[in-house]
Amino acid sequence: MKRVILLALLIATPSLANAQVKKGDLFLGTSLGSSSGTSSTSETSYSNTPTVYKSTGNSYSISLNPYVGWCVRDDLALGAAVSVGYYRSKSESSNTSSTATSSSTYTQPSYYIGPFARYYMSGSGKGRAFVHLNAQYGLASGNSKSETSTGASSKTTTKPQHDWNAGVALGYEVFLSSWVGAYGSIGVNYGSSETTYEYRPSTGAGYDYTSKYNRTYYPLNVGFQVHLPADRK
Repeated sequence: MKRVILLALLIATPSLANAQVKKGDLFLGTSLGSSSGTSSTSETSYSNTPTVYKSTGNSYSISLNPYVGWCVRDDLALGAAVSVGYYRSKSESSNTSSTATSSSTYTQPSYYIGPFARYYMSGSGKGRAFVHLNAQYGLASGNSKSETSTGASSKTTTKPQHDWNAGVALGYEVFLSSWVGAYGSIGVNYGSSETTYEYRPSTGAGYDYTSKYNRTYYPLNVGFQVHLPADRK
């Protein structure tokens, strides 16, 4: 029993032997997936009409970002990352000039995959700073459905033509033991996407339209990773 307790304490206690980043080492990790849920209500009025437009809605999103890296030389790792996300929203609309109501539902799964490079700089025995370069290509198809209480409906399908992003980040990893590290990073990314939308109403002719979008954003990530040294079983 004493041996079991001692072993548990050794595992739980941060080791003075920091996790190394040497040629041949492998590490597995994930940034903490984001999750959010919102609910909202709104009322809109105009100066040229007494009609008040009302809507209620809710939305939910979640994402997970695992990755694997391999040290091709001391302090330098190359690897691949995957980001999987899901978004869903639903809204109800009405106005004071009509008894008709409408509802709309939108769902969008997203998948990104791409390479990364990470270089560890010198640091203390329990932590090291790093520079992280990444690029990703993604698919983010989705569907939107609208229905009214009068029987009319429509469906819009999103079809991505391309969606990519690339960036650089500065981070710091704290070695909790010789096997496990916790890290945080902040960076800047640039991305571009082009999406075609196919609008199809229940009556009448539909149409297609294309949207192009460029963005610069500043991701903040925190996560954990497991180090698997090449010279240990």
